[in-house]
Amino acid sequence: MNAPQTVPLYAPRVPPLDRPMGRLPFFAKLLRNPLRVLPAAAYEEPLVVMSRAGREVCWIAEPSLIKTVLLDQRDQFGRTRITRRILGPLLGNGILIADGADWKWQRQTAAPVFRHSDLLSFVPTIAAAAERLVADWQKRDNEVPHNIDREMSLVTFDVISHTLLPSGGGYLAPVIARSSSNYQRPIGWQMAYANFGLPSWAPHPGKLKMWLAQRGLRGAVAALVADRRAEAAAHDDLLQRLINAKNAETGSAMSDELLIDNLLTFFLAGHETTAVALTWTLYLLARAPYWQSRILEEVRAVAGDGPIKSEHIDHLVTTMQVIKETMRLYPPAPIMSRQANADTELAGVPIKAGTQIIIPIYAIQRHRRYWSDPDRFDPLRFAPENEAKIPRYQYMPFGAGPRICIGMGFALIEAVAILATLVRAASFSTSPDYAPEPLSRVTLAPAGGMQLSVRMREPSQIGRS
Repeated sequence: MNAPQTVPLYAPRVPPLDRPMGRLPFFAKLLRNPLRVLPAAAYEEPLVVMSRAGREVCWIAEPSLIKTVLLDQRDQFGRTRITRRILGPLLGNGILIADGADWKWQRQTAAPVFRHSDLLSFVPTIAAAAERLVADWQKRDNEVPHNIDREMSLVTFDVISHTLLPSGGGYLAPVIARSSSNYQRPIGWQMAYANFGLPSWAPHPGKLKMWLAQRGLRGAVAALVADRRAEAAAHDDLLQRLINAKNAETGSAMSDELLIDNLLTFFLAGHETTAVALTWTLYLLARAPYWQSRILEEVRAVAGDGPIKSEHIDHLVTTMQVIKETMRLYPPAPIMSRQANADTELAGVPIKAGTQIIIPIYAIQRHRRYWSDPDRFDPLRFAPENEAKIPRYQYMPFGAGPRICIGMGFALIEAVAILATLVRAASFSTSPDYAPEPLSRVTLAPAGGMQLSVRMREPSQIGRS
């Protein structure tokens, strides 16, 4: 095992907006990366109110204020028009977008699928998907860099299509991989247009590809729903439970349109968030060989040379700490937003109806007031005795409040099982100068992708660094 890490690792970060700027430069920064318009005060102060593109915006970072917005007074703060404008065309009125009673019954329908004991039963399937990826790696030249972001997306899609959702006989994976990329790539234009109040029909680069991607994604999932309705065989997966669900108030079942909304939500959110978390984790491990060795040693001690099993998950403590610290530095969903439904106040500051309330998770989890040396990679922050001291609304890579990500438990189990399998089989490295920028689209992806060197371990090296 390597000697204890003595040189701290400061992972790549997005520089904050350090001064006010005109509308055109602001638009350009927002277009390039929405994290580039986070003001420096968002990393230092509990609450910031400022004018942006002629509209008042409120940034909140104080955990008690976030709790107020997401839990205590949640009825006063609804989904923003920007969220609906950007994701609504693709995800309709599914569980991510819906509000009120619509959201509640969709959530209640899906929740039983995510019981912890049931999720643990998926571990052998998750590990098998990771082993298939390892087998592919073993056929490759060690000297050729890997597109880690793409490979993590494929392995997590492999997992979700063999556990919670059907894969459509294999045709859905390439459609989702291609179309999801085409939908997200120009989404910066949509964000910038929405923030500046420009009409949704206004043209921009990539708009046609975005529309074609939306149509392709919804069409592929519609075919999946039609195939399932035509089948006589019994199933017990998330799709079937959504089909069988009845609204307690109306007695009606989900329409095909609403089924498509929810399936797309679970397909995209259910694998893409875990994929980006694993991508950033492998990057940090490539920069921090000490922690890579710690995980390798732990996996060897817990699981030996055999597959990762459900009973191993709770014993892979260091592996989990590394994943949690990665999601602190690189939260898969970096920004949440709400909108004040009526005139109100936060911390004594008047907030007008219609004000956009931004919860910059990326900044909160690097906040100068709430974290010691916040840009340093230190998995010991999540050692049990330290994690217990972190306020609930200070660390929230899966959101918080009643709308916390329904798949949080699944994502953590999946990430641990995959990471343990990959690190035991291969070592990861990169140049110390390689510093991809965290890019906020729907998820927090590395700008330009993630290229890492992957070298398969010899059997005699497994368990040793």
